[in-house]
Amino acid sequence: MNAAVRRLIASLTCATVLPSVQAQERVEVFQLGTQQVRGTGAATVYHVDGIERINATLSAGLPSDPAQAEAVAKRRFEALTAADRQAIGASAQGLTAAMQYRLTKVPAIVFDGVAVVYGVENVDQALAIYRTWRARVGR
Repeated sequence: MNAAVRRLIASLTCATVLPSVQAQERVEVFQLGTQQVRGTGAATVYHVDGIERINATLSAGLPSDPAQAEAVAKRRFEALTAADRQAIGASAQGLTAAMQYRLTKVPAIVFDGVAVVYGVENVDQALAIYRTWRARVGR
């Protein structure tokens, strides 16, 4: 990607300053389970569709009878592993953060709780865009 295109993307994608949730040096990645964001390293990664995916698994092929469906769903819910429950909690936490940041699409990479780069699937590339924007606006 050439410098002119990078500057254009930076001006379009980082122009939105987010409401501060907690001002710290950090990188947060918001994505769907089907997306592959590279270079996440120390970033906090949220799969914002985790609850939907678990719900789809729990409700797949339920009987049409409401009482039977409830019993089957209850058994499935009780059979969730600790990892499943942890994924649900992490997804809920990610959804909460996404709402606080007022994110409008994914993937979204949030830097320092103040700026977001949308649509980039590489943290290093998004970081370069963020730094270019930050230098241009004097942050």
